[in-house]
This record gives sequence, C-alpha cells and structure tokens, in this order.
Amino acid sequence: MKYVPDTSTIINGQFLKHLSEQKDVESIVLSRVVIAEIENMANQAKTTGMVALEELQRIRDFCAKTAADLVIDGYRPSVNQIKGAPGGELDAQIRDLAAEYEAILVTSDRVMAEIGKAEGLAVVFIKEETRSIGKKIEDYFDENTMSIHLREDNLPLAKKGFPGNFQLVPMQDEKILTRDLLDELAKDVIERASREKDSFIESDRHGTSVIQLKNSRIVILRPPFSDAMEITAVRPIVKLALSDYEIDSKLLQRIESKAEGILLAGPPGAGKSTFATALAENYADKDNIVKTFENPRDLQVDNRITQMSGFGGDISASADLVLLMRPDYVIYDELRKTKDFETYSDLRLAGIGLIGVVHATQAIDGIQRFIKRVDLGVIPSIVDTIIFISHGEVSKVYTLELTVTVPTGMTEKDLSRPVIQVKDFHTNKPEYEIYTFGEQIVVSPVGKNLKTRQKTTRISNVTPSHIEKVLKRYSLYDYNFEFEAPNSLVLFVSEKDRPRIIGREGRTIEEIEQKLGLSITVKSLDQQEEMEFVIDLYPSKNKVNLIFPNVCIGKDVIVTANGTNLVQLTVGKTSEVSIAKNSQVGKLLMEAHSKGATITAML
Repeated sequence: MKYVPDTSTIINGQFLKHLSEQKDVESIVLSRVVIAEIENMANQAKTTGMVALEELQRIRDFCAKTAADLVIDGYRPSVNQIKGAPGGELDAQIRDLAAEYEAILVTSDRVMAEIGKAEGLAVVFIKEETRSIGKKIEDYFDENTMSIHLREDNLPLAKKGFPGNFQLVPMQDEKILTRDLLDELAKDVIERASREKDSFIESDRHGTSVIQLKNSRIVILRPPFSDAMEITAVRPIVKLALSDYEIDSKLLQRIESKAEGILLAGPPGAGKSTFATALAENYADKDNIVKTFENPRDLQVDNRITQMSGFGGDISASADLVLLMRPDYVIYDELRKTKDFETYSDLRLAGIGLIGVVHATQAIDGIQRFIKRVDLGVIPSIVDTIIFISHGEVSKVYTLELTVTVPTGMTEKDLSRPVIQVKDFHTNKPEYEIYTFGEQIVVSPVGKNLKTRQKTTRISNVTPSHIEKVLKRYSLYDYNFEFEAPNSLVLFVSEKDRPRIIGREGRTIEEIEQKLGLSITVKSLDQQEEMEFVIDLYPSKNKVNLIFPNVCIGKDVIVTANGTNLVQLTVGKTSEVSIAKNSQVGKLLMEAHSKGATITAML
C-alpha cells in the first residue's frame, strides 16, 4: 500500500507508529508542501519544527530498513502560501497527491480527514495519543517548589518557599541535565499543551516557546536565541483570598467601593500576581464582570473570569474589543511598554475599573513609570491608589490627589502650580509631590519636619561634583558615597584611607562636614552593598530616555538589560538620562526595549 502523510501526523509522531503496525507498506509519498511547512517551522526555531525534522529522518530510516520506496513529489509553496495555510490551499495539494498516487491519506487533523473522505480518498485518521517519556516536568516539583530552572549540562535548580521568602537550591538527587533529556521534556510539554484542557501554546517562535500547561507557565529557550537549551517552569503554590491578607476595613472599603484605578507595584517575586488574583476573584464575588489582560496568561483565576492576551502579542490591540464586552474591572498584568501605559489610560478614562501590575523597587517608582508616557494632569484620574507589595504582604498604600498649591520648599506665592500630592493612605499626609518646574517634571519627597529642614543645609544644594571636589583636597580618590535624606552622607573609603579621613579625634571629618554642611558617616568600601533597581525607558524622536528611582540621584550606576551590562553613567538631579538613539548604547537599549527586556540599574 501507498501512504501520504500530512504535516499534523508527522509532528505528533503518529504516522511512523501507524506504519510500523502495517505489513504491506509499498511506498511513502511525501508532499513538498509538508517538507516546506516543517522547514519553515524549524527556521523559526519552533519546537514543533525541530521535532518534525527528527521525525522525517526516522521515516527515511524506516524506508531504508523495510525496503519501502520514499517518493517526494508536488511543488514547493512560497512563504506567503505557507502563512496562508489555514485557508486550506496547501491541504488540498496534499489530498491531490494522495488521489494521484491512489494512496491512503494519513492525518491527525479531523477537518482534513472528513474532506478527504468526501473527495473519495482512503483516509486513516489517528488521534494524538498520550506519550510517556518516564520523566515529566511535574516530577521536579514538590509542595514547596515555586519554580524549576533546567539548563543543559547543569543540575536542576528549584526555588523553594513562598513569594517574598524563597531560596534557590540545586536538586542534588537529580543527574546533570543533557540536551536529549531537555528535548524530550520539551516535546512532552508541547504535545500535552496542544490536547489537554486548560492548556495552550502561548507562543512558539525564534527559539522560544511559552506554554501554559494547566496551572504551570513554562518557558523553553533554544539556540540560537540562547547559548544553551533551558526550560523554566513556574507554578503558584499559594492561592489566597483577599481575606487572607492583613487588610484593615478602611483599605478594604476603598478597594471595594471607591478605588477603580489601582496600581499594584513591587519587585519581581514579591507576590503581586497572587494579590491581583485575590482582587480579581473578590470583584467577581461582588457580582462584577471581570476580565484579565495578560501576556502570557498566567494568573490562576477561576473560570468565572476570562483571561485574554493580545492580537499578535499586542495587548493594546484588544482594548477596542474589551470595550464592547463592557466589563466592570480589568486586571492588566503587566505594564511594561509605553503602549501598555497608554492603553491603561484609555481604558480607565472610558470608565472601566482597572488594576495594573507593574515592577517597581519602591512604591513611588510605580507612579514614576507613568510620567512622560501620559499627561501629568491625567495621572490622578487614571491611578487613584498605589498598593505596594513586599514579601507577599501589603506594605504601603498611597493615594493621589491633584491640587493647585506652592510646592513644598518654595516660598513665593506666584510659584503656585498644579501639584499631584502622593499621600499615605492611612495618615492622609503627603509624602511626595509631583509637579513641573520649567521643562522638568519633579518628584519631590516631603519631609516630616519641614521647619527643621528649611533651617539646615538642603541636600539638593550639594552637588556630587562639589562633594568630589572637596574630597580630592584630602587626597581621597578611591571612594564612593550615598545620600541619606535630608542632610546626611555615607562615605565609603578603603580601610587604609579610613583613619586618615577621620583624623585624630575626628577633626578631619568634622572639617569636611562643615565645608559640605552635611553629617557624614564613614564606612569601609567592603560594607557598601550593591543595589539593583528596575528602571523605566521611553524613546523620543532622537533619544532613548532612562528614568531612575530617586535613590540613584547623584550616584554612578551600571545599566543592564536582562543581566547584560550596557553602560555606566552618573544620574543627575532630574533622575532622567538621555542617550542618542544612533549611538551604540542607544541601539542596544532600543533593541532590548523592543524585545520587552527588563532594564535595571545597579549602584
């Protein structure tokens, strides 16, 4: 008998399994359509394409072993024809080839099978079967494991604990991971995701695959995207209701009745998604229609809540559709690119309750990421509450209010202007003020003892260059320093320089304090900790603009993208640094931004 397989039955490995059970295999006829589709997937480094290439080689080996003929026929389609394959034109060519050779069409595509029967072809329809490889991705998890990290030629690593309190430990009982084992695990994950309920392939391109397998989010990396094959699997081990958090009745009332523009901020792994899930289900319990925007979809919400991604990975393209669905609340996880912040603003101004999730090192940094992306006066209308999550708990809550006043520290009445006051929710006292000063947008902390601060030397009047000028008079070159508001400085020096800079009975350091008007604490360079912050990036016409947290002002930082060092620079008073787009660093930053990389700064 002659057999013609389609692409689906080669990818899932069922074609060769079917032939091994037949005794009268005369020839296998491969359509060039099938080969072109598989080659196209492999060139995009899709896992399914790599799997299918291996299966083609096994088919050739089968023919050599059984003396069956292997015939390749038909014409090769163009790339545009392959992209339009869902229209059915390429499937029709495969069926025509089966009719020409009077062969049996073998497929795992039900539509293909039914049309083939309607055209009078002999058809074998094979359902995808569960394939066991002995080891599954779930086998690396236990009840305390948050995520596993599998990289070839390394021991498996596991993050154990819970959000905000976990540690990365090697699995000593496991063997060193090989490429073959990781390949088998990847194949198993993709096959199961394509057929199991509540599972799907989010994306599969350019050497990367993002898969939701029930409650686990799995990311597969392959060369050339990465230098080695790697699989990361993350699953929630804690699912909490809003009542499980230590939230007072005042905040709970605001969440449920008043706040409709909530920003959930916090560092990676702090428990933002867990809290967002609790919020979503709390709103659903109150008879609200709740949707989520996620890319990829990984919030573990119940089936009352529809989880949506974007068209072609662009969540903002789904905004028009969600307006037609008229939800009461939308969970937007997570805000990273400028288009995300603009979409958040549009939906909020349209009257939809929004909960945005954003990476931030401090609570105030969450709102700073909106600056320069939306009009300053609009911010209090789209974000009325900032909830900062740290170590799995609500650690800080801010509210925003727009008023016209003289900013703190200014005395002339004619300097009054619109000011966004960022207030502590529980005390209702302003902690930050956001306003324009000339062409700059200022995010200014408001001290607790304003009268005291006005009588002392203000730290904003002491520039890093002035500090360096004074220190060099004392032959001090190997040093670093950090400001501590309102008028203190921590000076880090080498052990050999420390006695000299302090002086006998502290006279030298007292002299430096008088010259700078600052209280100085001297510490060893070994005591200075490296601090890393997620920073914001937005492109303008000819420049790439980086916005740093206030803690970086006046300090030297190293800017990185996904852990790769790009440039070292000094952050000025405005906390913003601009780099030309056509420079080497500018090009690297734009490339990282377009790929959605995490941009960080390390002190």
